[in-house]
Amino acid sequence: MTKRNSNDFKNVFEPILANKYVYYDIFTNTNNGDKIVIMDNHICFNSTINSQSIATLIKFINNIISNKHLFSSFKIYLHINSKGGCFSDLVQFIKFKKECVHEIISIIDKDCYDSGFVLASLCNYRIINKNAKVYYSKFIISEKGDYYWNYFAQCSNAEIDNLKKLFYDIMCNLVESNLTREKLDGYFLKNDLQVWDCKKYKKLGLADEIV
Repeated sequence: MTKRNSNDFKNVFEPILANKYVYYDIFTNTNNGDKIVIMDNHICFNSTINSQSIATLIKFINNIISNKHLFSSFKIYLHINSKGGCFSDLVQFIKFKKECVHEIISIIDKDCYDSGFVLASLCNYRIINKNAKVYYSKFIISEKGDYYWNYFAQCSNAEIDNLKKLFYDIMCNLVESNLTREKLDGYFLKNDLQVWDCKKYKKLGLADEIV
């Protein structure tokens, strides 16, 4: 992808930092601390990945599109800081994005885990902050045979083949990156937490620009 001018991003974000936005909405889940906020054409996704948060994200993107006349330069900026979540719930976002004609730019501002960085990598243009860290957690099998990615339940033992097929399809075919099935096999087998800085993350092809 063509590298953008970082000043373009900074110029549209400065009014947000100064609380000079003209459009605002917020979703919060008091049970788990999820918080998703619209400020003009920016969405701050401080949330886990689950069916409710993805449905809210899609709703908020559609709200921005409906109000695009309010913004002089129209792009959708998605700031993602996520502890991860249910990988299969990303399918809902993938289906939406296939039908969305507008550019969605993701920004990993701070820390992003597992399904959270996959959400970021699915966007049209992917930015990562120079101080951000990305975490690839190990998959854990419970005593009952259920699979967890970090501490988020993913599927039962009987469903693991379907999860792996979905995982490889998204990471190797839908996400633009340098990842291969062989590399992903290696990450699956590693029994520790992988921590990637911005340079390593970009080298993997999961980001287009560091700011």
